[in-house]
Amino acid sequence: MRRFLVHMPAVIIVFVAGLLLTPSLSQSQGGGGQVTITPTTDKVIAWSAAGGGVEESLQPGESVVTSGARGHTGFVQTSNRLLGFSSGLRQWREVRLGVEEQVGRYQLLPFLILAHTNQQVHGFQETRGHWTSIALGPSETVSQLRGQGHVAVAITNERALGFSTYTGGFFDIAWTPQERVLSVDGSQNGMVVRTSSRTVIFKSQSNGWTEVR
Repeated sequence: MRRFLVHMPAVIIVFVAGLLLTPSLSQSQGGGGQVTITPTTDKVIAWSAAGGGVEESLQPGESVVTSGARGHTGFVQTSNRLLGFSSGLRQWREVRLGVEEQVGRYQLLPFLILAHTNQQVHGFQETRGHWTSIALGPSETVSQLRGQGHVAVAITNERALGFSTYTGGFFDIAWTPQERVLSVDGSQNGMVVRTSSRTVIFKSQSNGWTEVR
């Protein structure tokens, strides 16, 4: 019993230290700009901690294919367009799809969206509430969409396309005819693509790719 009482202060200290070092489940983790998307028959509604719902009406004959939200960003794919929601600006923004444009995959991150079709790659910046699009070549196809934090990349059979929260537009780097992509890894502010002949890096605040041989 005496040994138990002697060790109790140490146990209490460890327990309290654990409480101080363990992150609490507060709004700082959830994020004040957390978004929830609610599709209905005639509109989609984005809800965020910043205020009430922001509505975007669907057009006659338009239907919701998929929707999602992550961090400060909301996303809806309909039969006619892609919709991005900015929690910071409390606004919906759209990019219209062509008649024969078919959506493939999309990457939804807390501050950006990257999506590709059979014709284009589309990127949405939550901080700017803005869509940017880049056309694919006649024989170009997207094999991977990867992203993390503030940066994302689209890997095609011809090049890599970098897109970030901070800089406007897409930044590409072309592959040589014999070059093969081996891996794509990322961090909060950079993506690293390793190929059969080199390593290329795209950083979230850069205006191009950096090559390392």
